[in-house]
Amino acid sequence: MTKEQANIRLGLIGTGNIGRTHLTAFLALREAGLLDLDITGICDIDEDSLQSAAELFDVDNVFTDYGELIAHEETDLVYICTPTNRHSDMVKAAARARKPLFCEKPLAHSAPQAGELLAVTNDAKVPAAVGLVLRYDQFFVYAKHLLENHDFGAPMMAHIRDDQRFPVDYIYYSKWRGNRSIAGGGTLIEHSIHDIDILRWFFGEVESLTATIGFYSGREVEDHASIIMKHTDGAVTTLDSVWHWVERPNERSVEFFFEKGYIGIRLESAKRYLDYHLQGRGPVRVWPETANNVLLKSLGFEENGLSPEASETLTSVGTERYAALDYAFLKSVQEKTAFSPDFRDAFAAHRIVDAAYNAADSKKWIDLT
Repeated sequence: MTKEQANIRLGLIGTGNIGRTHLTAFLALREAGLLDLDITGICDIDEDSLQSAAELFDVDNVFTDYGELIAHEETDLVYICTPTNRHSDMVKAAARARKPLFCEKPLAHSAPQAGELLAVTNDAKVPAAVGLVLRYDQFFVYAKHLLENHDFGAPMMAHIRDDQRFPVDYIYYSKWRGNRSIAGGGTLIEHSIHDIDILRWFFGEVESLTATIGFYSGREVEDHASIIMKHTDGAVTTLDSVWHWVERPNERSVEFFFEKGYIGIRLESAKRYLDYHLQGRGPVRVWPETANNVLLKSLGFEENGLSPEASETLTSVGTERYAALDYAFLKSVQEKTAFSPDFRDAFAAHRIVDAAYNAADSKKWIDLT
């Protein structure tokens, strides 16, 4: 593959778990020859985390003040990977500097806050992406491929069950996720905003919803949320999200039902696959190797057009497809093309989250139209 000539110079704020996930992806993309990029600086207020990340990822420029990283003349693009309560000021600073930016999810604590950040980046005319990474999971991309190439008929209903170990210890150690003033909420906004984005991506805008939430751990944030959503096209989707304390793998189970077909996706720590069944045909199981080809094609690569290392980077670095997400965003900035998921998608997801919290409080159906 011909190496890109344009040099991408990026800085990253936040060297915790998700920041290091992106830093790992950047190095893998560079080493595989997929992008010619430099990590020109990293920033964190935790100096121990900052220094260890600088050593681990071989970054020369370190900052404890995010404003200095954003203003750094060698940094053309900014990644924001901090706890949610820090996003707003950092997004605004990057937008004022007219630098393209990527912000991790959730974008904000509420839809009005997300809407303000959308307006700020629109006014600045800077590309602004958000880390709703499930759109780059090979099985969801494959499901989109199936719907585009087969007649599944009208959508009827869908369900996602998403469970995860409460992320304040274990492999997602981050005490701040139990603090509402920092995270904004629990399993619904902090984790299952991914699932809400997927349901909206597949089934369109939500017309109305009702929800219930639970607080079983005695913490400030909810560890259970169940939502019923009616979409404008008539489909009904449901989401059950839970943070638990059981020593079991994190799992996401997805079922989509249509008039003429079914798609099921299992995203588990130990195994991942997609099943589909079209009317009049037998069931089919799709494993990662098959779905990977569709993901690569969606990223602009022809089958067998990549080196094994490059293919492995885009499809298998980490448990989620952050390398594919980062590649797609950075490529879009280089080529000045549209990218999704962007802040518009984040704002739409936050409207649904806000409505779900409102529905749970009021015990009523909430109209979003």
